[in-house]
Amino acid sequence: MKTSCSAIKSIALIGAFLATVSSTHAQEEKRVEPYIESNWGLAFIVEGAVFPGTSVLMGRRSYFSKNGFTDTQIGLAFPSVFTAKVGVGHRGAKGGHFSAGLRVFPTHVYIQNTLPSNRCNRDVSRRKLQRLERRGKSAADIKCSEWAFSFEISPLLFTGSLPGELETLSFYSMAMLTAGHRWLF
Repeated sequence: MKTSCSAIKSIALIGAFLATVSSTHAQEEKRVEPYIESNWGLAFIVEGAVFPGTSVLMGRRSYFSKNGFTDTQIGLAFPSVFTAKVGVGHRGAKGGHFSAGLRVFPTHVYIQNTLPSNRCNRDVSRRKLQRLERRGKSAADIKCSEWAFSFEISPLLFTGSLPGELETLSFYSMAMLTAGHRWLF
């Protein structure tokens, strides 16, 4: 029982630390990208089964330097009902983002890569610009989106079994693969 309580406290402390770092850096740089993300994935369960899942998340990327950022997300999920992630990352030269962090529930560590869609390209054809201008808009009004892919592992992958309370924290999942789409605003 003491082991599971200390593990829960450790996870909560890591999550609180990453959230604090995120808000501190966001205040310094003041460059934030909020987004909505829809995710689909597969969880590899303790019994060897594969279970599908989905989620809808609100998130924000807060830059603390030109390319460094923190990423926080919270939302509704199936089958876990809710989920939340906190991580840090780096923006690449071609606009992609790489991050790593902690999914608070179900508890996993993750790496994630995002790839911008063509909608983020502001080189808009003359014809499209004319259509936008007729509506009183410009190329800056086009909403950007990106594809997100992640790989996640839980402590169960290494131990195979944990005390019941800790298995519940990872929702009996050893690993997850996800793909999602983000709409930045």
